[in-house]
Amino acid sequence: MNRTAIFGAVLAAGLVWGLVGLLHLEFEDGSAYPEYSSLRADPLGSKLLFDTLTHVRDVTVTRNFGALDDVPSAATLLLLATRVDDFADSADDLRKAAHRGVRVVVALHGDAKTRADSLVSSWRLVLATDDTSRQSHPLYFSNAPGWTVLDHAGPKILAVERAFGKGFVAVWSESDDFANESTAAGDRFDTVMKALGPNVRIVFDERHFGIAESGSVVALARHFHFTGLALGLGLCAGMLLWRNGARFPPPAAVASAGNLTGRTSHAGLITLLRRNIPRERLAAQCWEEWLAGNRRESGSPKAVRAAALVEQGGARPLETMREVQSVLQAKGEL
Repeated sequence: MNRTAIFGAVLAAGLVWGLVGLLHLEFEDGSAYPEYSSLRADPLGSKLLFDTLTHVRDVTVTRNFGALDDVPSAATLLLLATRVDDFADSADDLRKAAHRGVRVVVALHGDAKTRADSLVSSWRLVLATDDTSRQSHPLYFSNAPGWTVLDHAGPKILAVERAFGKGFVAVWSESDDFANESTAAGDRFDTVMKALGPNVRIVFDERHFGIAESGSVVALARHFHFTGLALGLGLCAGMLLWRNGARFPPPAAVASAGNLTGRTSHAGLITLLRRNIPRERLAAQCWEEWLAGNRRESGSPKAVRAAALVEQGGARPLETMREVQSVLQAKGEL
């Protein structure tokens, strides 16, 4: 395995480890879930109320990730942190669930000015906002004709209830009474019990938060905005595969050395000499090369005799060099 493959493997392992750590941090306290979700354990969630109700004898607590038609009758359905717009738009579905015997509890969250007129026409509820600083209950009902008041703070109506068929629709102007922080303080239990009513089956709705059973990991990643991270991981994996994959187009095949034809080294040397040194200069050039490596013997009688032969036999380089070789290799003095 080369260094690039090792680096790629280490990088992929680091990315996976970081992703797992991020998911652990996000989902450990439920901060990845929307505010007031029963899956969220920090002060802005409602998981503490969900867990508390599971310990109450004869009370069954579940979560709804499907349609409202899946909620059984004679159950209390909690829709916490419902936007005013959504409450107005879903009026028909909520009334239909109430007619089946479901107690629908809606706790609002957001700005009353967004769809106040639609709320009046669909539910006959008039929302108002108290913008005064340091005032409790900034969102409340100023008028609720035909509704029974369950909770109020002076002239501010905080919770109302109305019968529809076999069931009821109860509306809270705020969702803070159901939050983990309020449950831990224990100062709003009476209000929460009014909301739950006499039913022993409590259902926390999560679908209106956008948390639904899609049966797809891709849909879950899209909901929690992990699409970019997945694309980044895919890009890194693609670059690693491209770096270590085969070249395209593939390199041309090199012919085997056994199939190559040409001249021998001796023939090549002769051709090179013929192109660069004239025939009449070949003997002299060879003698100069010998002198370059044997300067100490240049004044000896053998060297003098060989130099004379080179000067005389320039036109016969081969025969001249053989005579020079005989002189130089002769034993004794000339």
